[in-house]
Amino acid sequence: MSTLWYCILGALFAAYFVLGGLDQGVAMLLPTMRGDGERRAALNAIGPMFLGNEVWAVGAAGVLIAAFPRLEGELFTAAYPAVVAAVLGLLALNAGVQLRSRGRRRGGFDALIAAAGLTLAAAWGLLFGVLLHGVPITADGHVHGLAPFADPVVWLTAAANVLLVLAHGGAYLHWKLGARRPRGLVAGAVAALALAGWWIEAPAGVRNPVAGTVLAIACVAAVVGAGRLRRPGAVFAATAVACALPAVAAASALFPAVLASTLDPGATVTVDGAAAGADTLRLLALGAAPLLPVLVAVQAACWWLFRRRTARYW
Repeated sequence: MSTLWYCILGALFAAYFVLGGLDQGVAMLLPTMRGDGERRAALNAIGPMFLGNEVWAVGAAGVLIAAFPRLEGELFTAAYPAVVAAVLGLLALNAGVQLRSRGRRRGGFDALIAAAGLTLAAAWGLLFGVLLHGVPITADGHVHGLAPFADPVVWLTAAANVLLVLAHGGAYLHWKLGARRPRGLVAGAVAALALAGWWIEAPAGVRNPVAGTVLAIACVAAVVGAGRLRRPGAVFAATAVACALPAVAAASALFPAVLASTLDPGATVTVDGAAAGADTLRLLALGAAPLLPVLVAVQAACWWLFRRRTARYW
């Protein structure tokens, strides 16, 4: 049962990185647009799906807290600055997008939206880096210190995620508004450098390096190949796959561990060790699991209703 909920947790996070990632990417691209008209068109393009995209983060956080309380407690302790940045970025992004049309000085809201998107993308990249690096868990089973943030590869992973999200946002605008086709060469190159850095460091917590590497290479190939595809929908699909794969790659590389200890291998937290009791997981299966198909159906219906291009401004 714990493995099943771990897969559900991974699917929720992957969905958020795809859907929330396009919100972050569009937000970061606002400063590159000319005039209020273009910026309004870009925000209108994500408007119908914006709050629905963010729901996946709420669902993933709920499953993390309810099904894996130990993972939530130790990971949030080890990556506390990144978690705080992600929460503040999410709040700022939602506030900026919804309040922008009500203010007279929209330039300030545009700057807030772009900064929030950058903060969110960097924070999630830092969390990926912390997971792959491992955390300082001692024999008492608790995290002590913020050592992972001293590793340059953790920050390189954050940079790779920012560029990946930028390419994804550009692909969405290319599909919906006819904007310029995004180029994923830089994002792919930085992601490849991050992957090489993890190979050089050879983190002890990575149990399945081959599986993680194959998925990471597929991510790089998807974002680089997106720049060569001709159909806008295919470009967006390629970057969507690229945004989903990092979560799958990190989980696959660590499994059956979920949080590796850099101090004591015996203190590494496994999926079973991080999960709640069997009774709690069964209760979640009865109460929460039936809601997941409804969430997927509503999201799919929203995308179907707003599948057409909204405007053309480039």
